[in-house]
Amino acid sequence: MARFPEVYQDTRWPPARRECIRRANGLCQQCARRGKVKAGREVDHIIELTAKNKSDPMIAYGQDNLQYLCTDCHNEKHDRSIGLQKYLTPPGVISEE
Repeated sequence: MARFPEVYQDTRWPPARRECIRRANGLCQQCARRGKVKAGREVDHIIELTAKNKSDPMIAYGQDNLQYLCTDCHNEKHDRSIGLQKYLTPPGVISEE
């Protein structure tokens, strides 16, 4: 879920999002850097939005700060798989991570 909904509800977000996807040809940019071809799913802020920078249009909507990622790469960037690991690992079992 988006931490700053006001950014995504702003009229500048839809065209910025569309342009990011267009520039990436609909493909995950991180996978492409790794030599893989995979469809993107998430427009991601390279410099993460914060309460201090969310009103900076170059951070929130600038193409230099947006990348298109697949769900796996987006979760990896935000370290979400580690957060889920505690729910997936049975009690008493030590995770390999």
